[in-house]
Amino acid sequence: MDIKYLTYIIAIAEEKNMTKAAEKLFVSQSSLSYYLSKLEQDVGTPLFLRAKNELLLTPAGQLYVEAAQNVVEIKKQLYKNISDLDHKAHIVISTTSLWGNRLFADVIPQFREAFPDVTFELSQTEIIFLEKEIADGKVDFALISVDSKDELDDTTELLREEEVLFAVPKNHPYCQSHPGAEISQKELMSSFYNDNFLLSRKGSANRHLANRLFTQYSASPPSRICEVNGLLLTCDMVAQGTGVAFIPVSGKAQENLVHYYSLSPKLYRYNILVHRKNLVLNRPEQAFFDFVKNYFH
Repeated sequence: MDIKYLTYIIAIAEEKNMTKAAEKLFVSQSSLSYYLSKLEQDVGTPLFLRAKNELLLTPAGQLYVEAAQNVVEIKKQLYKNISDLDHKAHIVISTTSLWGNRLFADVIPQFREAFPDVTFELSQTEIIFLEKEIADGKVDFALISVDSKDELDDTTELLREEEVLFAVPKNHPYCQSHPGAEISQKELMSSFYNDNFLLSRKGSANRHLANRLFTQYSASPPSRICEVNGLLLTCDMVAQGTGVAFIPVSGKAQENLVHYYSLSPKLYRYNILVHRKNLVLNRPEQAFFDFVKNYFH
């Protein structure tokens, strides 16, 4: 938007003198006089009255200058609004996991120091619903866990590999005779097959990992399975002796009542950052993306 010539007329009206206006604009007086003469020809009426040593606005000139000032102000405001886009944004984020909530609590206060005008819409959603929200473009970013690297694509960023442990009540007979820190996957299935397994809901990374282990070491899954929504609740139930469970490191709790075994070979899930397809990141969104990527490093 080139408004240079509008500023010429505004300067002449303010200075009421061609020489002073030319000096203010850093242009030659002859160029400024030529432009004003050409403009008045195009408009079809004088914009200034040539009084002694002074240029005074005509009624037409007054209208023209007021309109010019409005246009200049519109441009200033437009450019300011565009500049503000570099600092303002509304970011919609959702997570399925406890680790995602903790990341929110740690990252967002630090991020807001750099981008105080950014607003966030945060939620925790079950994976079966979040996948649809991502597909529909209703969230900008999602923090989720998957059970395989095969699920990574150009909309995802791997944040870390997270070990999944096997949680057993400390008063369980197995813990009394095996107080160590590790259990083989094969021994887990042979020793706990008849226990009550507290499993995450179907569709979750933890449930996929458990099902894969059951399929690998047994002709059929354990008959005693209880679906539990939430790692903290699961840990509480293990602590109360209700059953055994697969708990990622970020979900460990009740360690005075729960014994956590590392599996051999180890079991991992993958914490990832997902962004909606075709998302063009503005400056705050790119900064938030970088904050999250660097969180575990």
